[in-house]
Amino acid sequence: MNTDPQELAELLPAPGRPVLSRDRHRVLREHLMQHITHEHDTVREQSATTGTAPGRPARRRLVLVAAPLALAAAVGLGVVAVDNARDGKDGTAAADGHQKAVQLLDRIALAAASRPTVTARDDQFIYTKSQGSAAELGVDFSSAAELAGHKGLFTPRPYNGAVRQEQWDAVDGKRDGLRKGVAVADPTQKMSMDMKGAGYLTFRQLQALPTDPDALLKKFAGDASDVSAARRTEVVVENLGAVVDEATLLPDLSAGIYRAMAKLPGVSVVDHVKDAAGREGVGLTFKNAPKGYAWVFDSSSLVYRGTTDAALLGVGVTDQAGEVPAG
Repeated sequence: MNTDPQELAELLPAPGRPVLSRDRHRVLREHLMQHITHEHDTVREQSATTGTAPGRPARRRLVLVAAPLALAAAVGLGVVAVDNARDGKDGTAAADGHQKAVQLLDRIALAAASRPTVTARDDQFIYTKSQGSAAELGVDFSSAAELAGHKGLFTPRPYNGAVRQEQWDAVDGKRDGLRKGVAVADPTQKMSMDMKGAGYLTFRQLQALPTDPDALLKKFAGDASDVSAARRTEVVVENLGAVVDEATLLPDLSAGIYRAMAKLPGVSVVDHVKDAAGREGVGLTFKNAPKGYAWVFDSSSLVYRGTTDAALLGVGVTDQAGEVPAG
């Protein structure tokens, strides 16, 4: 696929927008994941569908990172006063904060690399269980009649409470998957949906990704490698977030993701943060990320727990869609 850098630039918001809309994130994510997927398809001669396909709503794995904020309007005579002494202190604090994050990510990477590799056959499924908002996880409780009678992209009926989602994706991407959702506060609200085709990268394609952090950064930056550092960080974080759940089954790739994160500017540690399921841990956030947003890790084991928006409750391999891995 030949990607026009100007086309990518047109997908990005104008400077000064405080945050990317959900639609903008979806378009950017699909564009870049097509770029990544295409490389694997050329080698493996395998078709992979990215983003939202008919009968397949957008999968969760979306990391929301704010676009660079515009400079606040000057006050008084229109002059922004800069306290050089304070600026120096702030710069030192930022450097210290980044170094703390780098050290933590090194420990997280070492812990991830020490875990056993999970093997999976082509005829098996990767299972993930998550908790978060219905909008974040792509869960809707619309009736079968509503779904059947709608053509094109379907807008789910709003549900503001927390939901749990279970999802099964074919290891090789060649068979349909399954998604189930239930409202945490009201178990009578349930959803079950067949998933057509492959979504994002298949497990086999994850296994083929490089584990070197520099190579990962280059691949996951896609066509955004020539834009500003802030925008590049946004793209990389979003795309790493799209695969990090299933990557926990692949120690070398998981460790490579965390080492790649350590190379991003503006990463910092957030202590005593809770994931979307209420589990407290240590967090990592990024410059210009939405307020309160972080990736969350267990404080003791350093196992990835998901994010403040969507918690990862379980991941494993099953023989059939609908089965839950033992344990």
